[in-house]
This record gives sequence, structure tokens and C-alpha cells, in this order.
Amino acid sequence: MCRNLIVAVCLAFLVIGCDQRSAYDRVVARELATGARVDTLFLSYALGMPKQAFFDSSWALNRRGLVMQGPQNQNVQYKLPDALPYPATMLFYPDFHADRIFQMRVRFGYDDWAPWAKRLSSDSLESDVVALLERWYGKGFFEHDATGTALAPRRQFVKVDGNRRILVMKYSDREVLAIITDMLAEKAMVEERNADK
Repeated sequence: MCRNLIVAVCLAFLVIGCDQRSAYDRVVARELATGARVDTLFLSYALGMPKQAFFDSSWALNRRGLVMQGPQNQNVQYKLPDALPYPATMLFYPDFHADRIFQMRVRFGYDDWAPWAKRLSSDSLESDVVALLERWYGKGFFEHDATGTALAPRRQFVKVDGNRRILVMKYSDREVLAIITDMLAEKAMVEERNADK
């Protein structure tokens, strides 16, 4: 009995020791292996949505007064008057591949930010945005140090559900960036690029 327990513990340590992947890599592998397809974004948007449907949805939301054109006509602006501890603005615009949304970039910033208002800085905002996204998408964000990786040269918070990855990181002193990606579409794009080489 004791010998079997010792063998089991040794095997467990061996398996754990052989898996050199990071916690992030293990989570991604586990979630992709489920085969679950999670395309939900926010408002009426979804990963895989055709480009024209994105523009049509944005126009419909604009007519209802929910969104408007963002600064320099480079994104969509959505006001968050009470979703975060202080009034904030969300700026977003998708990345398309084959005329479909494969990734949504979202910047959050407190409206009354000033360099001397530390409570409105991205340091505070980052944890507030993670809490907001946990209300929208469920618990499960974890801290990941992506320093030196292709994902980002900094610390970030990550949540992975099936094919959908959500990264949250400081963007500037004022803003926090969230990137919501369809990892299957991202993988297909990388494979296409490699095939073209």
C-alpha cells in the first residue's frame, strides 16, 4: 500500500516535471481541446461576424444613441457611465480576416483622467476592467507574464473559453487595452502566412 503511494507520487512529480509549458499554454491547450466555440463579444457583436454585419450593427446602435464615432473616426465609442467605479469610455474596432471579425481591440479609459488623479490611472483601471469583464464573461482571469513573448511585452490578465482568448493589459498611463481573439482564426491565419512563404 505504502509502496503504491510512493510510486504514484513519483509518477505525479515526473508528469508535472515533464510538462514544461506555462500555465497559459496549458490553459489554451485544454480549452482548444474542448472543441467549444465561444464567439460572444459585447453589444450585438461576435467573433466571426461578417464585416458588413459589423457596420450594419454599428449603424443600428448609433441610431439608437448607444454608440458613436470615436476620435479621428478610427473606432467606435461606447460610454460606460456606471459600469466601472467612475464614468468611462470604451473605444473599439475589430481586426478582420477574410471579411470576418477574428479579433476585437478595446481600449478603456476613465473620462476624468488626469496625470495627478492616481485613482483614475491605468494601474487602478486595469483591475476595474478585469472585474467588469468577469461580470460580462465569467470568472477565470489569471495573471500571465508575457514578457518577451509574441503576445505582449508586459504583464497581462488572461481568460480563455474554448476558442476565445481575452487579454487585458495596461496600454498607457490613462488606458487599458483588452484584446478578444478567436484563436482558431488566428491559427489559420498563421498557417496561411507560413504556406505562402
